[in-house]
Amino acid sequence: MKKDTFYVTTPIYYVNSKPHLGTVYSTVAADIIARFKRMQGKDVFFLTGSDEHGEKVALTAKKHNKEPKEWVDEIVASYKLLWDRLNISYNKFIRTTDKEHEKTVAKILEILKEKNLIYEGSYTGLYCLECERFYTKKELVDNKCPFHQKDLVNLKEKCYFLKLSAFQKPLIKLIEEGEFRIEPEKRKNEILGFLTTERLEDVAISREKVKWGVQIPWDREQTVYVWVDALINYLSGLGWKGDPKKTSKYWPPDCQIIGKDILRFHTLLWGAIILSLEIPLPKLIFVHGFLTLEGQKMSKSLGNVIEPDKLIDIFGSDATRYLLFSFFSFGEDCDISLSKFYDEYNAKLANGYGNLISRTLTLALGKGEIKLKKVDKKFEKKVSACWRDYDASMEGLKFNQALEVFQALIAFCNEYIDKKKPWELLKKDKEGFEEVIYNLTEAIRHLNWMILPFMPEKANQIFELLGLGKTEYEKSQELAKEWAEVKVYKISEKIERIFPRL
Repeated sequence: MKKDTFYVTTPIYYVNSKPHLGTVYSTVAADIIARFKRMQGKDVFFLTGSDEHGEKVALTAKKHNKEPKEWVDEIVASYKLLWDRLNISYNKFIRTTDKEHEKTVAKILEILKEKNLIYEGSYTGLYCLECERFYTKKELVDNKCPFHQKDLVNLKEKCYFLKLSAFQKPLIKLIEEGEFRIEPEKRKNEILGFLTTERLEDVAISREKVKWGVQIPWDREQTVYVWVDALINYLSGLGWKGDPKKTSKYWPPDCQIIGKDILRFHTLLWGAIILSLEIPLPKLIFVHGFLTLEGQKMSKSLGNVIEPDKLIDIFGSDATRYLLFSFFSFGEDCDISLSKFYDEYNAKLANGYGNLISRTLTLALGKGEIKLKKVDKKFEKKVSACWRDYDASMEGLKFNQALEVFQALIAFCNEYIDKKKPWELLKKDKEGFEEVIYNLTEAIRHLNWMILPFMPEKANQIFELLGLGKTEYEKSQELAKEWAEVKVYKISEKIERIFPRL
């Protein structure tokens, strides 16, 4: 049977420096989505990668006494190492220095030129090297870049323009009617507010004085503006050759994860490119907020950066993944701190899920097989309701709500233990004891399926403790969600503490 496809992307990350917590946030979110969709039986393609061209990369490489390619190779290696540590299950890591990508960029520009959507001109404006973009005076904050709080430079150079202004009305209509879907709602309103009150200007898509980039195919003195180059990765990553009638089976993207600072590029410029190519628009652009540390934007100059590797060293890769989404609403700004992470880890993982597993399996140890005696309708009803709420939350990318459902089921199990007192039943009612232990073990199986997209390594470890191996992973989600689907458990003799208290 042919599987439904699902295409999820992260932004590709600019390699002027090593990965930070913001890039981790986007990438883990996309990985959670990819794993959840695979659980549902979808044929998933998960694309991430690196944005390697541009003036800022060339200058950074020079500052480190390296050639640009040597520099980007080094930084890309640091990304791949971190993604391995975090169990990121991408299908492809694309690099904008890949020759096939560069060919696709050139092909797309030729298509746009043939459609008279590109013309030659010159541009004078205020340019932020950090953002690699021009700003108008009204966009500045205290005459500085609104994102980097740095002075801008006056730039004048010959370049080529894309007729972005021609797409203002089509974009308004598509966004208003939901054909070009942007979430959360306030980000959709933000873009519509801009489109309906400002005149969309044509955009410069090449640089005359930047040599580290993809050359304009008809003018070797110009290189492609880094943002145009970067956005095309979503097509080149699928091997697209430029024929609108021959797109990949995965096209269009089902979900594109981006940060709020790149919203306009991914709606206005990206939308215009796709409409120009006459191929379907992405089904969803989902915009998340910034991570702040104790109320302040994280900055190396302020010395308040939490390095991703440090979090992994403290909490482990899976718990780090969990903590980034457990008490924040994905889509909003998130204020984090190490103390919050410690509190959440100890309360929800060590004393919560970890303690439930330890209590249950310690009681089951040495008691032989744990068998179903009769279906507990109360447990069946509770688990079914939890799955309904969990699935709805995950489909809406409300990760913290999905984890609240997970925690609610843990609380239900703990209340059940306190009420049934299985340690007392063990002495006077063996059948009653076995029924309680089965229900708890089966509940842990369900909890483990729920946590799998967030903590894949721990989920595998817990399935092993339950005596469940490869056959459990081979189940469809619908089958796995059935109460009492596993009739007999053979608990491992080696019980280990899954989440040690910190």
